[in-house]
Amino acid sequence: MTEQLLKRIFNATPIRLSGGYTNETFLLEGTEPQMVAKVVNTFNEDLHNEISSLKILDGSGISPKILDVVETDAIQIILMDYREGFNGQSLLDNKKIERTKELYKYMGDTLAKVIHSRKYDNDPKGVRECNLQKLDLKLDFVPDDLIQQSKEILSSIEDQKSNWVLTHGDFGIHNVLFTENSKITVLDWEWAEWANPLTDIGWVCWFTRLHYPEYADELLPLFMETFNTMHFSPDEMKAYCVYRVWKVLYRVQNAPLEAKKEWVRRLKWTLETELWK
Repeated sequence: MTEQLLKRIFNATPIRLSGGYTNETFLLEGTEPQMVAKVVNTFNEDLHNEISSLKILDGSGISPKILDVVETDAIQIILMDYREGFNGQSLLDNKKIERTKELYKYMGDTLAKVIHSRKYDNDPKGVRECNLQKLDLKLDFVPDDLIQQSKEILSSIEDQKSNWVLTHGDFGIHNVLFTENSKITVLDWEWAEWANPLTDIGWVCWFTRLHYPEYADELLPLFMETFNTMHFSPDEMKAYCVYRVWKVLYRVQNAPLEAKKEWVRRLKWTLETELWK
């Protein structure tokens, strides 16, 4: 039904995209220039958050450019320019280690110099603000011992707005495109927020150690070396990863049981794992 609607509105053939794009994102084949359409239900908070983030990054070269926002009675569509490249995660899945090493260096550099260079000035500009201090850690499917451990680690940090920058919220190889000439595009800004840089730095470590533990000790130092703009303790990084996992736990509280169990498992893993050595 979505494909038919897009074809009617834009007189183009919609092709569903994957590899870093969310499920309801389509290449509109036949448009000039080539465009990408992301489709959501009417009034979707995540879409508005993404639009606001992309506006802040307009002209940066590392994110898609918004071309238009179209609203109908049933859906909202954000139109963006099409960006070429290979999904970063596919490089690692295909054992292209040297190319992946190069990507981790570029990710650190891009995060520090482009994304985190946008400092918080008490005007959110339509982007969510970190709510770490307001988290109410009460979900009936999360065991009490994990809730208590989470409270202890989160209470150990003082989150200061003066340290906040624009963060992607789900930064990592799974959400970047990488071209042959080493140009990066960062996709899917639904989780963006004004927050401590460690929410992004920690998530790169978290994602890599969880999904690619055999490569983590080889790749993460390359990322950290090129980021190289702040000092932090491993416990502080872990605290921001716990914060991010809880953000997902709230999102999946109405999801199927298996999804909830998986994120509880990931919370336990996060609390027990040394993410940065």
